[in-house]
Amino acid sequence: MEVNIADLTWSSFIYPRGGKNEKTVEAYVEALTIGAKFPPIKIQRVFNYPKENEKIEATLILDGIHRWFAFKECGFKKIKAIEWKKAPLNYETSQTALLLEAAECNTRHGDRLSPKDKKQIAGDIARSDPECTRTEDGLAEKLGVIHQTVNTWISDIRARQRAGRDIIIMRLNRLGWTQEQIAVNG
Repeated sequence: MEVNIADLTWSSFIYPRGGKNEKTVEAYVEALTIGAKFPPIKIQRVFNYPKENEKIEATLILDGIHRWFAFKECGFKKIKAIEWKKAPLNYETSQTALLLEAAECNTRHGDRLSPKDKKQIAGDIARSDPECTRTEDGLAEKLGVIHQTVNTWISDIRARQRAGRDIIIMRLNRLGWTQEQIAVNG
């Protein structure tokens, strides 16, 4: 499928690195000027995307930011794209999944993520996941590293989260809550 370049959105939250690499964009521009062909970018349609003071529908770029910039710079109006999921996702509840998909794409090809970028992503996800629903194994698989590496990156975050839960449990116990009540409501 081809999409209008102007209709695409670069979300800084789900972009898995610190910033775009101008040298990569320049290399892609040069390659485009001599007729190089590039693989399609990966996109995802979302709703509830925050823009200014409202929530809108948007088509986010999950993979291919450097290609997108290069195509724009060369004056292209359309770019080949593939959708990650066919149905639009709720941006508010899918941010972590979108970030992990973008990160995984950037561990396999093109301008790959640096270890620093991967560590930042793992930390951001761990901090936003106090219930620890994302496992170290799951993060390691998406980020293209081993379990021990992710564990090293986020062990301090997980320890603070566990300590915080323990404090809440002790306080509720002191208030007379039973273990059952704490498990269900705490």
